[in-house]
Amino acid sequence: MYPILFKLGPITIYTVGVLHALAIAVAVWWAFRHTQKAGIDPKQFLDLAVIIIVWAVIGARVFSILFDGNLSGYLQSPHKMLMVWEGGFTFYGGFIFGLAAGVWYVQKHKWNSWKVADLMAPALALGLTIGRLGCFFSGDSFGKPTNLPWAVTFTSPYSAAPTGIPLHPTQIYSVITNFIVFGILLWWQKRQKFQGELFLVFMMLYAVTRSFVEVFRNDPRGVYLNGLISTSQIISILVAGTAVWLYFYRSKRVRSGVIVSEAK
Repeated sequence: MYPILFKLGPITIYTVGVLHALAIAVAVWWAFRHTQKAGIDPKQFLDLAVIIIVWAVIGARVFSILFDGNLSGYLQSPHKMLMVWEGGFTFYGGFIFGLAAGVWYVQKHKWNSWKVADLMAPALALGLTIGRLGCFFSGDSFGKPTNLPWAVTFTSPYSAAPTGIPLHPTQIYSVITNFIVFGILLWWQKRQKFQGELFLVFMMLYAVTRSFVEVFRNDPRGVYLNGLISTSQIISILVAGTAVWLYFYRSKRVRSGVIVSEAK
């Protein structure tokens, strides 16, 4: 599509970078405007956001290096691990590292971890919606060849996707599913019964929708069993399973009166 937004002399501004930066900014903005409801100091929240973003970027890069199928290439040319402008980030790596860093910061400041997690859930879904638009413009995370009427054909020589071949618009599938998840979370937010419920619902919905989109993807990202399952699908199974268990565990504790039954 349009992998290069514009050039300023020797400097190239890539569309994916701009949209990913916008995705982060919008996600932080969305969560920031709801901090008072969660009883969080806005300034401290921004500190938390910076820590999460830094570690999420590190985690996304580490997982890409380890699991996207090019580990041997990185070991032969270690300097390429630092060439982040060429792409190579994995959401689940960022999610896991960012979550760990966030939990550490929240525990350090003795905040309510589940309240903070609920605050982040819609922001994550909204940020992912915008971020996947960046993937579409760059041709990253491209799909399998198809003759469906909504197939997309990339023509730019700078595209990460193969050119001249009609492909599943998997990036748009992700945009749509992530925005649907965002809408469901806004609806669920008014009906949640316990703290942490919104975040757990996000984990379940994202894992399911991500696994669905993975079926149509064809980019190098780490696949196993002759392409039957990808790294992200394996992680999605673990994430969904963990979220379902925690959801029913906390629901049971609400019914038994062990934890507070409202999420305000």
